[in-house]
Amino acid sequence: MGPQASARLVAMLVEKFAKQSGPMPELILDSVPVPDFISTRSEAKNAFLMLEKRVKIMEAFNPDCFAIACNTAHILLNDLQERTKVHFVSIIESVVRRVSISNIRNVGLLGSPVAVSSGLYQKPLAKLGIGTIVPSNSEQKTIESVIRRVLSGREDKDNTQILEIVASSLKAKGAGGIILGCTELPLVFPKKIDL
Repeated sequence: MGPQASARLVAMLVEKFAKQSGPMPELILDSVPVPDFISTRSEAKNAFLMLEKRVKIMEAFNPDCFAIACNTAHILLNDLQERTKVHFVSIIESVVRRVSISNIRNVGLLGSPVAVSSGLYQKPLAKLGIGTIVPSNSEQKTIESVIRRVLSGREDKDNTQILEIVASSLKAKGAGGIILGCTELPLVFPKKIDL
């Protein structure tokens, strides 16, 4: 839902399908400027109403599936899914499935305050016996500031260094891997890290 993350999703899909034989699937991007609810859920209902309208509009294109390029917005996914027969691809389910086939027993989670506090990842991982290690309150505030800088177009080296420090902190607490639970984080996360 952030324009950078939406653009990255489209680029990843184009790259994936370019490597396969056959036609490129039709991709329709609707970058919806929903109210900010990464720090608090106070605007989540307004965001839901906007997304619900967009789902109804997008149904006219007869899509095979919907995807939301935002981890935090997945707190709305079940309610959105109830409003349409078109399947939503879930980032959460995909990541949890990927972690479950790894040998990782404890995973670190970096994400927006709402994504982390809602248990989006922690609950399904716990059902599989996988622990989740989350940043401290001060680290969480630092992560939020990185997310906000990326959203405002400031993707700099400082963001990468901050994320590396927090990821190392989670590793020291026992994390065998890191979930980048905000679609802005992969844009600035270090490419080479010992996790």
